[in-house]
Amino acid sequence: MSGTGILCPCASGKLYEQCCGRGQVLYSLDQARWRRAGRNLRRNLGEFADKPFFAWDVARAQDLYLGCLDEHLVDRDDDFTMERCFEWFIFDYELSSGRTIIETFLEEQLPSLNYWEAVLLKEWARTRISLYEVTEILPGKGVVLKELLKHRKITVRDINAADEVKVGNIILIRVLKVGREYEFSTSGLALRDGCKEPVLKWLRRNRQEYVKQKGRKTETRSWATYLKEKAHIVNARVMELGFSDARTGEKPAGKDMLAARSILPITGWQSIMQSINHSASFRVVRELRDKSGAFRQAVAAILGEPRRRAEVKVREKDDENGMTSGSREAGLRSVHGLMVLTPQFIIINASNPELVFKCREFVLSCFKAEIKENDERDRDRDRDRIRNSKGEKESYSWPEPGYAAVAGSVRDGLESLGYNPKQQKGALKLWFDYCSKERPSIRKAEVWTAVVIYTFTRLEMEDKVKQNDLAGRYGVSSATISSRFRLFCRSLNLVTYDHRYATRKPLPAGVRKNRPLWKKL
Repeated sequence: MSGTGILCPCASGKLYEQCCGRGQVLYSLDQARWRRAGRNLRRNLGEFADKPFFAWDVARAQDLYLGCLDEHLVDRDDDFTMERCFEWFIFDYELSSGRTIIETFLEEQLPSLNYWEAVLLKEWARTRISLYEVTEILPGKGVVLKELLKHRKITVRDINAADEVKVGNIILIRVLKVGREYEFSTSGLALRDGCKEPVLKWLRRNRQEYVKQKGRKTETRSWATYLKEKAHIVNARVMELGFSDARTGEKPAGKDMLAARSILPITGWQSIMQSINHSASFRVVRELRDKSGAFRQAVAAILGEPRRRAEVKVREKDDENGMTSGSREAGLRSVHGLMVLTPQFIIINASNPELVFKCREFVLSCFKAEIKENDERDRDRDRDRIRNSKGEKESYSWPEPGYAAVAGSVRDGLESLGYNPKQQKGALKLWFDYCSKERPSIRKAEVWTAVVIYTFTRLEMEDKVKQNDLAGRYGVSSATISSRFRLFCRSLNLVTYDHRYATRKPLPAGVRKNRPLWKKL
């Protein structure tokens, strides 16, 4: 079209080559180089981060990232979650060297990069996740975003995003500059517009606490510094708010609300959905399906018995004479909790652990055939939550419910092995300190139970409990116990006969006190 003398279609009155078509060919060729450089960088960064040298950091980063999320809603086989975790590991996770993966890659590989790759890499290393609001959809092209923390607008080239988001959606994501364009670094978390103020309010409050904790140094006051260090925590909070959609009638879920939750694996969501649609004990308030029409989730209120029954006059205006007609028996019913139905799980939420337990028992009685055989330990854990909520036998305030479940298993395991209450207390303190510092992700409680017991017996320098025996007892591999044992040692700087946890004081011949535990073994 350039050079033909045709007027520009934007109605400016200028020739096309002097208006929108000005420099178009040069721009396209130059932008193609930037895009190619961006693709190469993404691939090379992924390969670099996946090197065996970083294996220990990858394991710790996964536990740190996933440990901030609700234990039941995250699966290490979930592509979306693990993709975001790996992206956070590359851009924000601080290695033992004090640098991130992308900063390490820049330092080591800069001489081998071409001009476009070097420029992009330096720019990307300074980029942080942020909160954006979708202000415009560009069909077949991308979206226009307003960054809520810096009040700037950018256009992101992403055809899929143009089809999947709506104007007003709130997105937590990292946006990378590629030449004159912007691209998403990975899949994003999209929330409805009603979540905007709760997210911003929480972010500002949490950042103020962060600045106060850091001593109000100049470098800690910027959003970039805060988002780099707290990206995984921000991600977890946004996921919590997204899960607790205000349209279900819930308030945005805080830690107390998330603790009052129970998960039941199921085999047939179709029959459950049909049952709750025809049951007076449930009221479906929302149903979500994807673009193809496939079921994703439904939210139903779990109703209690009617508080009173009476003949209630139902006034229905007649179109012809305005007369009232009919009456029906109605009951005022309380909402005990909310049930989220997905193709694989039933997720029960309520305002306190006691209501969760009651709702769980009710749901189990209603859908016994569709719910997979449940481990009795889950019910015991719910009962423990109720006792803890009433102040019974609560010695530690566990950051996550899963940690309390492991603590109970550790206590039972040590007791069955003949360890006294004082030793059990030392082991629980060991587990509590590790949880408080590392926030590990609990996918299988038996793994951490075996690791805590093994670590504690090594602190006591006792050989009666063998690693292979624990692996067989709890159904885990010896290699897993060994690798996590070393995580314990490094994280807490454990030494032989560590006075913080060990109860035995006499030293056997040849054993030096305060020697690093993992080196001794």
